[in-house]
Amino acid sequence: MQSFRALLKPNTPFKWTNHMDNLFEETKAIIIQEIQRGVEIFDKRRPTCLATDFSKDGIGFWLLQKHCECTSSKPFCCRLGWKVTLVGSRFTSPAESTYAAIEGEALAVVDALEKILHFFLGCPNLIIAVDHRPLLKVFGDRSLEAIPNPRLRNLKEKTLKY
Repeated sequence: MQSFRALLKPNTPFKWTNHMDNLFEETKAIIIQEIQRGVEIFDKRRPTCLATDFSKDGIGFWLLQKHCECTSSKPFCCRLGWKVTLVGSRFTSPAESTYAAIEGEALAVVDALEKILHFFLGCPNLIIAVDHRPLLKVFGDRSLEAIPNPRLRNLKEKTLKY
């Protein structure tokens, strides 16, 4: 999808190429395939997992819900147990693409929480899954004053309302 990013830059002429058309069709086919596999309707009574990820090019999230009878409450307990209910992504800005890994992962969590706000309000069992272990301490029991990094402190402050 990186090829499409050039079209979003200011003062850039819009030129659609065969390469972009092929990428668009491939992406569309993947999305349709996922929908056909069964994107489930959200049910706030089910265990819910928000998985986020950060890269220098973009951030994304997957909202999943448990549809199996496993006794484990961990996300991804079995191959077909958790089904996608919502996905989202966006490109990172030039400033965001220079963030340290922990800052970017925190940004991905905050961005996702803002986008799925109406889904998880009233959801008593939301699990947030991140692939960056140091972030667990930041979003854990640490007070804002105990976080020396101002960017991380601001990102954590945005999550406090949730």
